[in-house]
Amino acid sequence: MLHAIASPLIQPAELSRLHSLEVAARIVVEGVQTGAHRSPHKGHSVDFADHRQYVPGDDIRHLDWKVLGRSDRLVLKRYEAETDLGCTMVVDGSASMSYQGSRAQITKYRYGAMLAAALSYLVLGQQDRAGLVLFNEQAAVELKVASQGQLTRICKALEAHQPSGKTDAQKGLEHLFSPSSRRGLVVMISDFLADPEAIRAAVERLRGHGHDLAMVWVLDPDELDLGVSTVSRFEGLEGDGELTCEPRALRVAYAEEVFKHRLELQKICHSRRCAFIECQTTEQLHLPLNRLLVGLHADKR
Repeated sequence: MLHAIASPLIQPAELSRLHSLEVAARIVVEGVQTGAHRSPHKGHSVDFADHRQYVPGDDIRHLDWKVLGRSDRLVLKRYEAETDLGCTMVVDGSASMSYQGSRAQITKYRYGAMLAAALSYLVLGQQDRAGLVLFNEQAAVELKVASQGQLTRICKALEAHQPSGKTDAQKGLEHLFSPSSRRGLVVMISDFLADPEAIRAAVERLRGHGHDLAMVWVLDPDELDLGVSTVSRFEGLEGDGELTCEPRALRVAYAEEVFKHRLELQKICHSRRCAFIECQTTEQLHLPLNRLLVGLHADKR
């Protein structure tokens, strides 16, 4: 078990309300030590994988004596190696994440940071490794997956960051696209206020490098229903200018745009078999966390 950590991002009451499910990748992963997740490499564990021809010098303890008795062939049993899970929390630290409407008590960034901290706690508590990428137009913070002392490092980095800049997942996730990056689980937490094609390109590259992926869409309630009743001035947080308008006249058209964007995100995730979780900053934290844990265990392969 992890020791208690003095970080306001970790809420024991919320963690106590989670389903008894592990954070798990739905694809085979690569790790550096023995663990509980399937590896693409062959080794010696409990799950039989296949046979290979015996060559002089092999350990005869792994000979398949039944095959030898039936066909007079010397073959070795091979098993699926087990490995630890490397889980990277990718948190959008762009300026749009600083938004906090009148109905919410915290910003989108703070909510996303709390989600990332809670997931890191769960991952490290099950003896796996956690990492962090904070991005805007670039990777603002990169903590490669590790275990010892990692929860403190992740929480400190999340607490220290101030949302700024524009959203650019492609540039922010460069090290995860690297051939040297071991495949694992990537949990992307963002408001995804970007061109769907740019999001699709980032997802394609992550999946192309063998990572499993979960996308957590964090929105303030105002962004879902344009819940403003009087003539207001709207300011683009990522340099998009200002607009003064009567929101009631725009509400139907705005709702249609939100619906279209949600549909695009769902299509992207469905086509690449990624988990997709939607949440609002007014929700208790355990609710989206539970949906994410269930989503990661669905369609497991």
